[in-house]
Amino acid sequence: MFELDVATRHIKSRRRQTLFSIIAVSLAVGIIIIFMSMMSGYTSILIDSTTENQAHITVMPKEGEDYIHLYHGLENHIHDLEGVEGVSSYFQGEAALQYKHNAEGVLLYGINPEDENRVVNRDKYMLAGEFASIENPGSRIILGFKLAKNLDVGIGDSVTAQIPGAEPTDFTITGIFQTGTPLDETMAFVNLGRLQDLYGSGDVITGMGIRMFDAYAAEELANGIDRETGYDAVSWIEQNAEILTLMETSESMVFFIYIIIFSISGFGIANVLIMIVMEKVGEIGMLMAMGTSRRSIMLIFLLEAAILGMMGVVVGCILGYAASAAIASIIIPVPPEMYFGMDHLPIVIEFKNFISASVFAMVINIIAGVFPARRASKMDPVEAIYSV
Repeated sequence: MFELDVATRHIKSRRRQTLFSIIAVSLAVGIIIIFMSMMSGYTSILIDSTTENQAHITVMPKEGEDYIHLYHGLENHIHDLEGVEGVSSYFQGEAALQYKHNAEGVLLYGINPEDENRVVNRDKYMLAGEFASIENPGSRIILGFKLAKNLDVGIGDSVTAQIPGAEPTDFTITGIFQTGTPLDETMAFVNLGRLQDLYGSGDVITGMGIRMFDAYAAEELANGIDRETGYDAVSWIEQNAEILTLMETSESMVFFIYIIIFSISGFGIANVLIMIVMEKVGEIGMLMAMGTSRRSIMLIFLLEAAILGMMGVVVGCILGYAASAAIASIIIPVPPEMYFGMDHLPIVIEFKNFISASVFAMVINIIAGVFPARRASKMDPVEAIYSV
């Protein structure tokens, strides 16, 4: 191809400038791939921790009511719905736990451990003891790690629960869990029947958690439950709307940073092409005098931009992968209670990130080559020849 041969010869004629242009593009692509891999890692951890640490759908009492009555029928109905993996009914109440001179306000959750594990796998968060220890009604309690630390208690110690309207009740600690979230400081689990008795509420619940096989189908099912039963069903997407909105906003801001980085590399390519146009004025004039069309002249310089961009993209993808893999292999300690249980800098290497960065870079580079290409194609052949 005539245009490709000329474009290749031009690039080889300015080896140093070509090298710097390729380096600029490759660094831009590599940095973007690292950023995208980190964003993918943060997003993955955030979504996973959100969907793993809470029910996909939470069903709450009807408007104006405090409890869900006759909940066993509702529980069976929801369990039979398509896509439902597990259902766990709970009774939630506020209380104060006291041990010697230490006291902490908590949310007591009365649950059936087997059902709860189907909705949120509590077993995997247990630091000590067993979650099933509260299977049968009795004065046993499971505390969050930070709550136990604040109370200065451990397995086997007894804490006194102060519940409004009830006599102080002693509970033996049979388990300690850690999720790496604020729940570790505010939540405690007891048996459902035992908590119902303490509150004197009868066989009622304050809510119901549902786990889906597909977490992203939760919104549709929640709306269906809300319409069919009249109970307030809220999906995890709605409950975490602020976090998800923040993620979208962050991605938009990062997108502008990508444009700036690629634009800087694009200027490097534009500069090389402009220099080639200035140096090759006479050659361009001779080509046009010999019958080369303006379209071919423009294509020559666009091909040069594409070649420089492609070489930079290939090197950049290699650099980006190597750097991302290196960062992923390094454990950078992060307090787990600060960032959703994350204990290292997250990196998720995804093929789509390489495609996105490559396409983005090529588009910017082609755009950068348009100005010098148009400038070359609009030259007057006679003036170009005599200007040498």
